Amino acid sequence: MKRAARQLVWDTGAAAMLLFALAGLFFTPHDPRAQSFRDLAPSGPSPAHWLGVDGLGRDFLSRLWEGLGHTVLLSGAALLLTFFLAAVLLLVEQTGPRRVGRMVRSLMGLAVAVPVLFIGLLLLVFLNPSPGALVLAVGIGNTSFAFRQLRVFWQTVRGALYVRSSEVLGARGWLLFRWALWPNLQPDLLALARLLFAMSALELSGLAFLGLIGDPDFTELGSILRQNQAYLYQAPMLVVLPGLLLSLLLLTLHLSRFHR
Repeated sequence: MKRAARQLVWDTGAAAMLLFALAGLFFTPHDPRAQSFRDLAPSGPSPAHWLGVDGLGRDFLSRLWEGLGHTVLLSGAALLLTFFLAAVLLLVEQTGPRRVGRMVRSLMGLAVAVPVLFIGLLLLVFLNPSPGALVLAVGIGNTSFAFRQLRVFWQTVRGALYVRSSEVLGARGWLLFRWALWPNLQPDLLALARLLFAMSALELSGLAFLGLIGDPDFTELGSILRQNQAYLYQAPMLVVLPGLLLSLLLLTLHLSRFHR
C-alpha cells in the first residue's frame, strides 16, 4: 500500500512537472528575450528576480522556465518521430517479403552504431541549424534502438500462448490487437517511451550546447547553459541551474510509471 502511494506521488510529480514546463511556453514573469535589466547584469536572486539576471540583462527565471518548456516540447516531438519511424519499419519488416525484412534488420543493426551527433552534423549540411533540425536528427538517431526494442516486444507478445488461444477462439484483426496484444504491450511501450524521452532530452540539450540549434538566443536548457558558461565563476548558478533542472526532469520521469 505504501509503495503504491509513493508511486502515485512520483506519477503526480512527473505529470505536474511536465505541465509546469509547458506552461512556461505561454507565461513567464518577464519577456525571456528582452534585455530589460542590463544595469543588473549579472546578478543573483532578488525579490524582483527570484533566480537573478543573466549576463545580458534578462530575467533568468523566465528564460529557465521557457527553456524547460522547449526541452520538453522538442523531446516529445523527437519521441513521436522516433516511434513513428520505428513502427513503420517494424510493419514493413513483419509484413513485407523476407528479403525486405532482412534488409531492414541489417540496416537497423548498422544504424545502432551511428551516433546522433553525426546524424545532426550530416543533416546540417542540407538544413539550416534550427530546433526542427535537431528534432529530426534525434528522432532519426534513436529509431534503430526503438525498432529493435519494438521488435522484441512484438515478437514476445505475438508468440504468447494467450494470443494463440485468442486466435483459436476466433479473434482477428483489431479485436485481437485490442484485447490480447495491446494490454500486454502497453507497459513495455510506456517504459520504452520514458527511456526514449530521456535519451532525446539529453541528446537535444547536448546538441544545443554545442551550438547546433541555430538561434543563439533560443531558450532551451542546453543552449542556456552554453550562453552562460562564461559566467561560471562570476555567477555559477546561471550554469548550475539548467543542468540541475534537466537532471530533475529526467529523475522524475524515471521514477514515474504512468500506467494502470
